[in-house]
Amino acid sequence: MSIRKIAAVTGVDRQRITQLLYEVAIEDRPRGAWRRMTRRTTAGERLEQVLTRLSEEERAPATQVAPLSSRGPSELELLAALYAAPEVRQVLERHGIPVVTLAGPAWQRFPAPQPLTAGLVADLYEGCGLSLHHIELLTGRPAAAAGAVLRASGIKLRLPGGRSPFTDRWRPARD
Repeated sequence: MSIRKIAAVTGVDRQRITQLLYEVAIEDRPRGAWRRMTRRTTAGERLEQVLTRLSEEERAPATQVAPLSSRGPSELELLAALYAAPEVRQVLERHGIPVVTLAGPAWQRFPAPQPLTAGLVADLYEGCGLSLHHIELLTGRPAAAAGAVLRASGIKLRLPGGRSPFTDRWRPARD
């Protein structure tokens, strides 16, 4: 299963799934002379280990505090901020895109993903300053599909790795 599918099935953030898969893979990699003698786990066994760790985390005491992510807000927090922005809501209303529940994975929020029109994607990307990932969260369509629509429309994409104008307004960079 892909990381995206595992996240959809478990309802856990893709970043956390990736981290757990990486940890399992590192633990599974034998060292030294034992390398040739040790049996490696299959992909199914790794997935089972990840799901076991996730269930163990759910049983962890509530007082345990996870460190803040250096990668930014959770998808739930980001989606809430997107829906709270008046300019984003206006674009969604104008294009008939429903505001979906914040609960659950994307496959539950979008049983039928919204069509990506050039007007919708341009309004969100250029007008609201959203990133391709933001558009994915709002429509249930992959970020790559939104990028393809923009390129086909002749809209130049921002350079990768930077913050979107929306993110700069929502969470100004610290000096």
